[in-house]
Amino acid sequence: MILAQTIVTYIYYIITAIIGITLLKKFFKREKRQGLVYDLVYAYCLVPFILRLLQIK
Repeated sequence: MILAQTIVTYIYYIITAIIGITLLKKFFKREKRQGLVYDLVYAYCLVPFILRLLQIK
């Protein structure tokens, strides 16, 4: 049971990292929608990934 939980945790971190990196790449390569509101939306989407990376719940 502990092995399954560890595997699921690692898979979760991998998926979180992939989505977080994708969001960061798109954040810096934006040509359209460069306003402050879109910066806030990207930040709001990235915060959970950063917290999970730092293992803060």
